Amino acid sequence: MRTVYNRQRQALFSIGLLSFLILAFVLAACGAAGSGGSTTGGTGAAGSSPTAAPTPVKGYGTANGCPSDMVVSSAPTKANVIVKSSEANNTITAHNGDVIEVRLPFGHKWGGPNASPSILALQSPAGYAWKADNVCVWRFVAQGTGTAELNFTGQALCKAGQVCPMYIMEVLFKINVQ
Repeated sequence: MRTVYNRQRQALFSIGLLSFLILAFVLAACGAAGSGGSTTGGTGAAGSSPTAAPTPVKGYGTANGCPSDMVVSSAPTKANVIVKSSEANNTITAHNGDVIEVRLPFGHKWGGPNASPSILALQSPAGYAWKADNVCVWRFVAQGTGTAELNFTGQALCKAGQVCPMYIMEVLFKINVQ
């Protein structure tokens, strides 16, 4: 009886692990397609990086949940509009030409934005780590007027070999550029 129970438990664990791996690969593919497409097309100030020189620190950004291992150690030029996760599902007002900075806290594995609207040009590096405030940062330049949605996803930040909660949250920002 005990052997049957152990085999059932092992089978259940294997199925759960396989399901998790499939989900992880699907989500990784979605994040790569979304973030890769959003970094192109910027010109001038929109395609440039923040004034502080980013440096890659292998494993630091991704270990804290950022999609990039780029770390900015000195403050970039101050953004006109700073958006935090607490402002999700609210409408944020900006003006044409404003630099908009989205800051999402360390502790979740962040992905996105899933699409970069044409009126917001994504600056690179996208999703870099800002050690001073323990956040991942995306910067955009408003080019034009209208309403744009920035859709980010967060999931559990897990260490190898540990039990990890399975969740995906959506963090949506609506930016109204005047």
